Amino acid sequence: MLINLWYVAEWSKTLKDEPVKVKMLGQNLVLFRDDAGKAHCLSDVCIHRGGSLSGGRCIDGNVACPYHGWQFNGEGQVKYIPSEGRDFKIPDRARVDAYPTEERYGMIWVFLGDLPEEERPEIPPFPEYTDPNWKAITDEWIWKAEAARVIENGIDLAHASFVHPVFGYPDTAGDNEILKVEKDDMNGMSWNVQYPPQLKGELGLRRFIRKDRQPTETIPGYHMSGYVVRIQINLNEKMNLLMFDCNTPVDEHTTKTFATQLRTFFKQDMFDKGSRKRLRKVFREDAEIIERASPNYLPENLANELSVQDDRFMSSFRSARRRLIEKGWQIDSYTVKQYEGRKVFAIPSPLRRTHPDLKWVMEEIPLVQPAASLAIGEREALS
Repeated sequence: MLINLWYVAEWSKTLKDEPVKVKMLGQNLVLFRDDAGKAHCLSDVCIHRGGSLSGGRCIDGNVACPYHGWQFNGEGQVKYIPSEGRDFKIPDRARVDAYPTEERYGMIWVFLGDLPEEERPEIPPFPEYTDPNWKAITDEWIWKAEAARVIENGIDLAHASFVHPVFGYPDTAGDNEILKVEKDDMNGMSWNVQYPPQLKGELGLRRFIRKDRQPTETIPGYHMSGYVVRIQINLNEKMNLLMFDCNTPVDEHTTKTFATQLRTFFKQDMFDKGSRKRLRKVFREDAEIIERASPNYLPENLANELSVQDDRFMSSFRSARRRLIEKGWQIDSYTVKQYEGRKVFAIPSPLRRTHPDLKWVMEEIPLVQPAASLAIGEREALS
């Protein structure tokens, strides 16, 4: 699991007048809105006696711990300790980590890390979200799988011919073609041609969208920030499908997908139920595969799995992920587990870096120290 990236914590519509508990990167966090309606995200641990802030309530724009009523503002500072009275001078250490939040595309994005604003990666663009030519539905899915496995599955088109009958035939797997791959340190896109079956459903109307085995352009992409998988399928010259999935690591073995699917055809609400049913069918088919995959994590060295030419786009994702690990952004889950139930850690927030003189109650979560270099064989595989 990686820090210093944006992740989706929750749908905006879910966060109303009461605190909401979420779990990301193995850590419990609390979301709440202040009096102006702005969303905030804090560590969900009261530094007094360990109460869960998400079990409390919102008072005067703060979140109040249900145990002793301590109130924390959106910056994580304790503003009021009821047992000590209004005139009590609150200690400087009376704070928890607060993380930057943005609301975009109907979701609450949280930056989990300590990078200053000018160094943070961008939230991925999603211009189609507000484009009236596209009709959107939303859904979510919980995977019993590590997030990197989920992302790699999402951008892997070769598996479609075997896992998803609606997307391909096994006997056309060798005909599918990667036309172009573009990538940088944080993003990747791939242009492909596939030969899927004729569509079914929607009162028989979908069969007119494309012919059986008609060449179909499919464009998968990924963005490291938000662990976004974006897939556009151009069914014909006028009809397009687009998936924009944000995959949040809940913990080492659990991933939550916040999915937005858009279409440029059959935009009436009556077709939403069928679209959502097909989306969930795809999720179930993928879950059958990746939840049984071994190991749970992506191998640290690409030599531990055999890749072929058709895997080069997925390898670009592994390469991007490896570069972030080499920055020292990977949580040391093994060490964290040794303290499970005995110590609470905090993902370092920007305030820890901008004000290194501040004292904190909770220790920073341990990170894996970056290796001096990659093995020669792995470097070759990533190139």
